[in-house]
Amino acid sequence: MTTRGKIHTSISALIGLLVILFLVTPAQAQGYIAYAHELPFNGTKSQTETHSLRLGYKTNGMYIEAGPMTGGHSMEMGYKVKKGNWIFKTKYESEETRYTTLFKSKIETEVIYKFGG
Repeated sequence: MTTRGKIHTSISALIGLLVILFLVTPAQAQGYIAYAHELPFNGTKSQTETHSLRLGYKTNGMYIEAGPMTGGHSMEMGYKVKKGNWIFKTKYESEETRYTTLFKSKIETEVIYKFGG
């Protein structure tokens, strides 16, 4: 099996797991569904748009979501912690599509300080 095939199989398995969690978790669990639309630009010229639909699960400030997107699959997982006026967020996001030759992924960290309150 190629690396691309292994990635596709892994993301598909994650989607299956999320579907099972979504269907069998109690009502107080925080399962959700999210739709996203992305339209990138290169200068003033629009590029290929992407639509994605993800099932997700959130608990104790951590989340994981995965699902189909235009031409492939995508997933994201991360956490958010609030301490006083500080908010710390980190996420890992990845996608595999037929439009790219490489598996795309990124890690993003954000630190926020809220004034007042």
